Amino acid sequence: MTRLSSLILCVTLGTGLLACGSNATSSKDPVSIVPVDKAVSGWSIDTTINANGQPMTATTKDGTIGLIDGAAAPFYRDPYTPKEFVWQNYVNTSMPAAPPPLGAGLVLYIWEMPSANQASGLYNDLLKESEYSGNWQPTSPPLGTESRIEDTNTAWWVNFHQDVFYVEVFLSPSYGPPPDSVPGNADLKAAALDFAKAIASKI
Repeated sequence: MTRLSSLILCVTLGTGLLACGSNATSSKDPVSIVPVDKAVSGWSIDTTINANGQPMTATTKDGTIGLIDGAAAPFYRDPYTPKEFVWQNYVNTSMPAAPPPLGAGLVLYIWEMPSANQASGLYNDLLKESEYSGNWQPTSPPLGTESRIEDTNTAWWVNFHQDVFYVEVFLSPSYGPPPDSVPGNADLKAAALDFAKAIASKI
C-alpha cells in the first residue's frame, strides 16, 4: 500500500506574479518496510522483546516515549514532527563472529517524517546530540540518500535517510560463553550494512 502526499509551493516573483510548483512525494507505510521473520538471511524476529513478533509502533511523542523513553527526545525537537515510529528486534545465531547460543542482536528503528526535507534535516541535526557524537564514517557504497556508520566498540550503528524515512540499524554481539565476539569485527560490520541495505531497497 502506498500513500501519496502533495505540497504546493508558491512564491511571489519580482514581477508581482505568483509562481507555483508541486513537490509531491510517494511513501510506503513504514510497517511494510520492516522485514518479516527470516526475510533477511540469518535474521529471525526476536520475540523476547515483543511476544507476538509484530513491529512496535507509535504515532505520537507520548507513544514513542512509552516505547523507548529518553531516546525519543531528539526526534521531537522543533522543527521535527514525526508521523510514525516503528521498532523491531532481530536475532542471528548463525554468525561465526557472534557465536551461539546467544549470537548477535539487531535493533531496527524507522521514523516516518512529514517530508524528505525533514528526514534529511533530522539525519544531520542528530549529530548535535551527545548520543550521536561518535566517530561516524560514510558508508561505502552509500545507502539511501545519505548514510553513515559508527563502531561504538560494542556494536555497529548505521544511520541513513531516504525519501521521508530516517532509519537506524544497531547490531551488537551478545556476549556469552567463550569465544566472545570482538568489537570492531569486520564480519559484523558487513552484516549491519547488509541489513541496512535490505531496508533501503524496500523504500
